[in-house]
Amino acid sequence: MPGFADEDELYRYIGGLFETALTDPELEPALRATGLVLRLQCTDPDSALVIDLPGGKVWRGADPGAPEAAATMTMATETANAYWQGTVNLTFAMARGTVTVDGTVTRLLQLAPLSKRLFPAYVEQLRADGRDDLLVEN
Repeated sequence: MPGFADEDELYRYIGGLFETALTDPELEPALRATGLVLRLQCTDPDSALVIDLPGGKVWRGADPGAPEAAATMTMATETANAYWQGTVNLTFAMARGTVTVDGTVTRLLQLAPLSKRLFPAYVEQLRADGRDDLLVEN
């Protein structure tokens, strides 16, 4: 399963997905209403994002001024890439230890139904950029 080469790719694709969603008139109020500041901590390679939903901003993990996260999801970049294509069930991945969560799990699970609305846009962005190498076969 393919993953990202570096934190710049993680930011471009997953961070970019949230930046786009936070400008969507239907999704933006629902995302902000979760009140969640989420840290996506990835391995292979080590990289991170801080997704500040109430503040409407995405930060690279080490950016100065990034807010403190209420929850941290840790996974390999290939798992993150597959999740945003809709091929990873978050609950099962957590049960198997493929994804670990520290912090506010309840608010994170509130985000899951909203996430499903973002899957097609994520796949579309990968295709638009010619990143077939990141597409997961269903």
